[in-house]
Amino acid sequence: MGASTQELHELGDMFELHPLTVEEITCGSSRDRIDTFGDYISIVYRTLAKVKQQRCSCGEESCSLFSCKLPFADNTSFNKASSMEENNREGQVYIIMKSNCVLTFHRDYAQQEAVSRVLQRLAAISSAAADMPRDGAELYDNGESLAGLLDYPPYIVYAILDEITDQLSPEIVEIEQQVDAIDELVLGLSHAQHEGALKRMGEQRRRILLTWQLAHPKPRIIEALIRQVPVCCCNGSPRLAQEVIQYLGDVHGHLMAAVDSCARAEAVLARSHSNYLAKISLELSRATFDANTTTERWTMLGIIVVPINIVTSFLGVNLKVPGQDRDDTLNFFVVLACLLVYAAVTLAFWRWRQLT
Repeated sequence: MGASTQELHELGDMFELHPLTVEEITCGSSRDRIDTFGDYISIVYRTLAKVKQQRCSCGEESCSLFSCKLPFADNTSFNKASSMEENNREGQVYIIMKSNCVLTFHRDYAQQEAVSRVLQRLAAISSAAADMPRDGAELYDNGESLAGLLDYPPYIVYAILDEITDQLSPEIVEIEQQVDAIDELVLGLSHAQHEGALKRMGEQRRRILLTWQLAHPKPRIIEALIRQVPVCCCNGSPRLAQEVIQYLGDVHGHLMAAVDSCARAEAVLARSHSNYLAKISLELSRATFDANTTTERWTMLGIIVVPINIVTSFLGVNLKVPGQDRDDTLNFFVVLACLLVYAAVTLAFWRWRQLT
């Protein structure tokens, strides 16, 4: 880990590595691959590394009490509102498997922890083999013991690939939980939560895409390695080779399950997004209907009030009108009755048009 370019070239000369292998380790690779160079196999295995970043509740990664976008009443408890978020970052592990040794090159501490766990696993196997009674230490028909796995390069490579593959499991479980939560809550969102829901959907889609990109090419790498194990380690025991092939098959099954989980999560999220859009469409239709109803009511009110206003304005002008010489209130009640009949007829016609 952290080797300089000169040190990598010196290691390449020491272990007789091909210049293309040294160049790939130095410059990095953007995809998983497996290559055979003479007496060794080169494997590039991308991993998922988590980087912790402090993020305030306002959404900014670097925020303080005075630069926070939230109102002062909301950010007075800044230390409580801020949280540590884990962001996923892609990493690579370069594995060189020779007939008598295994070399690993990595740049992140996450991959170093995986290699450390492999060493702990090998130490546990060594302790188990040492504590096992002599008459029970035979695991294979040809007399090979459990300790035979310790110096068998394909098994060490399997252990490394298994530890790295297991790093995807927590991410997949979290993705499934988040997607199921979105699917359950998307139909019960309030109007103020729509923007947050769309943002969560976008974040989960990015996580699904990153996890799928990491998991999708790996089954082919495992399949190619299964084909190469009996060929590159012909000096080892055929029974050990078959045992490692079974172990690699288990890793292959985990990777296929990860790919299927990503496909399922994407399908559920696509359905949630469709439900979200349908809910938005229904709310827009309801708002449009309410607006049209309100406009129609105000229009009907204007149809009634404007003619009445015109009639009453004529009766109030400084001109001689019929009936103004009478001393009783008959004309007033006649005009009022006519206005009421007009309003009633207009309302009845409007209701009839609505029903039909």
